[in-house]
Amino acid sequence: MKKYQQKSIIAVITGGVVFVAGCFVLLYFAAQQLTTQINTDAKYIIDHLDSAAQERRDILTPLNKFAFKQCDEATLLEMRRALFDSKYAIDIGFFINNQLVCTTGAGLLSNVINDREPDYIRKDENVRVRYEPQLYLLLFTGRPMKVIIVRQGNFNLIMDLRAFDSAGIESPSWEVIYKEDEKLHHLAGIEGLFSQVGTHSFLPYETGFTCSNNNANYCAAVHLPWSKFFSNNHLLLIISLILTCLAGVSSALLVDARIAARRSTNQRIKKGLKKGSFYWTYQPIICLQTGKLIGCEVLARFEDKYGALFPDEFIPVIRKKHLTWAFTEAMIATTLKELTSIEALPKGFKVSLNIFPCDVEQGNVSLLPQITELTDSRFIICLEITEDEYLDTSMAHAHFRTLVESGFNLSLDDFGTGYSNLRNLQNLSFHQLKIDRTFVQDIATEGLKASMIPNIMELVHKFNYTCVAEGIETSEQEAILKTAGVHYGQGWKYGKPMTAATFKTFLTKQNF
Repeated sequence: MKKYQQKSIIAVITGGVVFVAGCFVLLYFAAQQLTTQINTDAKYIIDHLDSAAQERRDILTPLNKFAFKQCDEATLLEMRRALFDSKYAIDIGFFINNQLVCTTGAGLLSNVINDREPDYIRKDENVRVRYEPQLYLLLFTGRPMKVIIVRQGNFNLIMDLRAFDSAGIESPSWEVIYKEDEKLHHLAGIEGLFSQVGTHSFLPYETGFTCSNNNANYCAAVHLPWSKFFSNNHLLLIISLILTCLAGVSSALLVDARIAARRSTNQRIKKGLKKGSFYWTYQPIICLQTGKLIGCEVLARFEDKYGALFPDEFIPVIRKKHLTWAFTEAMIATTLKELTSIEALPKGFKVSLNIFPCDVEQGNVSLLPQITELTDSRFIICLEITEDEYLDTSMAHAHFRTLVESGFNLSLDDFGTGYSNLRNLQNLSFHQLKIDRTFVQDIATEGLKASMIPNIMELVHKFNYTCVAEGIETSEQEAILKTAGVHYGQGWKYGKPMTAATFKTFLTKQNF
């Protein structure tokens, strides 16, 4: 499969995963919102139920305390007063010997009406409750009504269920029931819904139920279908889906661009080695005791027609693509040519070149003594090598001895920041140790690394090394390092990395 096809597939898969994940997140929040709406509707219904129950107590309990023996004007007057401010009750009736003799609406009845058996009796308050799906009031004989008839003592209330059918209920299906042992008594809403909710015959999150804390055994079940919920929130759903799609597409494009950039960087570096996109800069190394310039470190930079790449971008690629030795050969050829042409540089000027540890392991460093530009140079060539596990082998030790015998100086770079084996300080044929810039920068804050500098200097003196501190930027840092016995310093305080032309101008102001 071609590389661009692989790149496209990875980008599409990433976009798809982000889209699917976004849909799941969207579905999760929709489920939370659906649950919240169902719970809100259930609470709304139960609140109405509690209010209706309280209204029944507020009306019937005081009326029964009057202990009326017959229905006369005084009885009707108190009944109508009680009904005046009611929210749920639409009529009140008065019973004598279980027969309805008068109501607030019709007054004294010409023919009494026998009371019917209730659906259930609340034993805690001795209240008889009956659900009537079609009741014709005496004043409105042509209009059937869904009501609940509640009798307490000698009075009853007719409570209109339309008070529950409010715009405050978002869910289209709901039911209020009274639980009596194992039997459910329907009071309002869609009959049978409560039982269906209990059998789990709906999709997840579509249903909910709650019971009253104030009136035992009264419960409400609510059903809000996903389709209804999405219909009510279709605009928000559309916007969310669009944003999720955009997130998926954006992720795919970002991954595609990232992959393209990585591959582009790889190609730029490979071509750059052949076409001279790498160039070399020189940072001064100063003797801390005398302030004189004694050498420089060679640092790589990269720039082509697409722009610059930083060392932390191209160095890992050089390692990964096994271009380290080609890179080192290009560095040696160019830097020695540039520095040799600068007549102001004296014999014995130290030039520090960075060597990859993997080239030590692979034996490429054994080729260095064969490069006449190095062996015939008037400069002291110092090879800086970062300590890691590649150096901790007998083969590496043999290469180091050969390099020393060929006249090279060896420097242990970035000491204390990575792989560290103190035994190597004695076994390796090194001349110099470099303190990493993180130790120097820690001086201002008096951090842990800064406190280790005296210990490092003890090792330096013990093994008769010279020492260079990197990253010196302030006079305070210089003074502390000088007091600690550090021999040489390198950093922006003395000069930034500069091209050969700039370095040549810099040398006119220096003492050697």
